[in-house]
Amino acid sequence: MKLTKLSLAAIVAAGALTSVASAASLEEAIKNVEVTGYARYRYDSKSNTAGRTGTTGFGEVVEANTVGSHRFTSDIDFKAALDDRFFGVVGFRYDSLDYSGERSGAQTRVGVDDGGEDKFGQTFNVRQFYLGYTAGNTTITAGRQVLGTFFTDDMVGTGIKLLNSDISGLTLAAIAFDNLQDDGDIGTHSLILNSSYIDSEFVYDRNLYGVAAIGSYDSVSFQLWYSALDSVAQLYAADVTVGANLGDVDLSLQAQAAGSSMLDNNAATGGLKPVALDDATFLAVELGAKAFGFDGSVGYVNLNTQGDGISLISFEDQGGFITAGEDLLDYTIFNYDANIYFVTAGYTFADKVRVGADYVGARVEQMGNYADAYEAVARVDYKYSKKLNFKAWYSYIDRDNTLKDDKHLRFEARYNF
Repeated sequence: MKLTKLSLAAIVAAGALTSVASAASLEEAIKNVEVTGYARYRYDSKSNTAGRTGTTGFGEVVEANTVGSHRFTSDIDFKAALDDRFFGVVGFRYDSLDYSGERSGAQTRVGVDDGGEDKFGQTFNVRQFYLGYTAGNTTITAGRQVLGTFFTDDMVGTGIKLLNSDISGLTLAAIAFDNLQDDGDIGTHSLILNSSYIDSEFVYDRNLYGVAAIGSYDSVSFQLWYSALDSVAQLYAADVTVGANLGDVDLSLQAQAAGSSMLDNNAATGGLKPVALDDATFLAVELGAKAFGFDGSVGYVNLNTQGDGISLISFEDQGGFITAGEDLLDYTIFNYDANIYFVTAGYTFADKVRVGADYVGARVEQMGNYADAYEAVARVDYKYSKKLNFKAWYSYIDRDNTLKDDKHLRFEARYNF
């Protein structure tokens, strides 16, 4: 959106961009600043019903505990047109987490010993800072920015992104990034890639490269992705979605196939304990339907490792992959084969309030041993306005090995700029 009145932060951002490019006056830059982002509050209460410490069939070592937390997050991006072709973006982030009932754990601050969340370095920081250039149907952005790949969610890095849409309905993309953020949603972030603590390297210390083709024609859309995490893994993904409308019923069918090729056979964890690395494959399909306020989906996911070692399909969070539930599924690190099925259903009242539920069931095979688990999620979403939304959900996970049965309650309020 274009604003004629801006806060001091926006004026400073616009002034910084114009001083760098010297392509537009401060007055012109302010008139062309677009402000996007969100402010979000979350309360989470997580409890573990296990009575002892142990290793789950899902590759986790856990202890019984209960934790409540308040989290305050805001991402605000200022985009300024510097001339007809150049633009600049400065993005700020505030992110803090306070442990409920723990005065000493309050992090809602900016100052000394302020580590912040998600490895940004501090609670208030510059999250994005990049320059863009557009010529015809080609856009190039360079600097600190969100990666935006199929294998990542919201992590940032420093690099170059190129997008071209000369072919109608088709976007071609290429990326090259270094200085990757050690995001907390990288499941493999603790893997050490050499044999000593001296100059130890982790997966986020490597560069990430990638190319993609993203298309949409009539009722069919697709994505083809290839990414290389330097000296760690090559990642592949194909996604096809077909949509159809039968009267008042909207139907969709989505299918995905993906794989990872690990570029080394071994890594290490804390204490330099060696771990094996293996290739993996991913297959998923989801059928969805919407009609008369009702919505639902059924799906199936197959994860398969080529051995008993650790692998990944998504680099950070669930990326663009088909998923369901909230906490059970993790495509960023696993050392097992799994057959997963899920069902979701919901109903929306007056285009404002949606009530729904997810059920995810999984059977895991690890080194000849089998474990079953399921996650049940109840949801309520309230769309107060186009910009202000509230949601609450409760997740319960049961694992038949009894080592980790989880309960997770979340309430969220979010305002989008």
